[in-house]
Amino acid sequence: MALKSSQGKKGIGCLGIALIVIFVPILLLAGVIFFATSDLRRSDEDVLKTYQPTSEIVEIAEKNTLTDKGKATLYRSDPKLVDAQSFVKSCKTKARGIEPLGCIAPRPGGGPFGGRQIFLLQIDDPRFADHKYSAAIHEMLHSAYERLSSDEKKRINALLDQEFLKHQDDSYLKEVAERLKARKGSGIEGVQSELHSKFGVEYTELSPELEKYYKQYFVNRSKVVGLFEQGGFNTRIRIMDEVKYETEKLAPQLTSMQNQLTAYQNAGDQAGFNSLIGQYNSMVDQYNTKIRQSQRAYAEVKEFYQYFNPDYKPSEEKTQ
Repeated sequence: MALKSSQGKKGIGCLGIALIVIFVPILLLAGVIFFATSDLRRSDEDVLKTYQPTSEIVEIAEKNTLTDKGKATLYRSDPKLVDAQSFVKSCKTKARGIEPLGCIAPRPGGGPFGGRQIFLLQIDDPRFADHKYSAAIHEMLHSAYERLSSDEKKRINALLDQEFLKHQDDSYLKEVAERLKARKGSGIEGVQSELHSKFGVEYTELSPELEKYYKQYFVNRSKVVGLFEQGGFNTRIRIMDEVKYETEKLAPQLTSMQNQLTAYQNAGDQAGFNSLIGQYNSMVDQYNTKIRQSQRAYAEVKEFYQYFNPDYKPSEEKTQ
């Protein structure tokens, strides 16, 4: 009987050791995750009390009339202006071609739970240095969108969809949405997050529901839009995006008309050719005018544009 009792105690002891081996690592991992993500759970009040923004970031917050919630959302991402080499490294910018010269990316050395940080390209050229005001808020709103609860995100997504339908004639916005949808790994939520940033920074007269939503971040959102509209870099990129969308729609029409003109020539149909050539030449002039407009804009921002869309090639004019 004593032998059985000893074996029973030994079995219980082994089970206890096994449970310790299993649960101690789990508890340690849970502790590490809890500690690593503590910054994500900090209240806005705590962020505002403890974060010490640089003078440049303070200026960005003031010019964009950020509320306390807006400031806390910006500060959580520890925005930083960096040189070109650091920007490319942190933002992994190759062939993105949508965002302004800023990004929100994993914090360097932060590991899987280190959170994300906003990086802004430092530009000294006075024509384009003001890009930081809009770029920072664009990225801040990406961060704000990520922090929305599931139910709130669904509600805001519905409002964004409704707003997007109101801008069906906006070639710039359509170009951005189409490129995002085509981007691998972006998905619908990536498009919604981009619309969330773009409507907040670039568009006036949104729906009353969206305006009310954005008021939690901005005291006067019209000043945010004003900074974007006056931005040297932003205005040129908008021209390039608009022209790209419009000329891509014109190009197949011109090809079809050119094919028809060739058919008239081959058939010796001079009357048919004459009836179409005027319209064709007029459309070519329209196409080339847009292309020259885009080329002028690109020539001015080429030095910086290469950092987030290095494979970009300006379109060429068509011959009549």
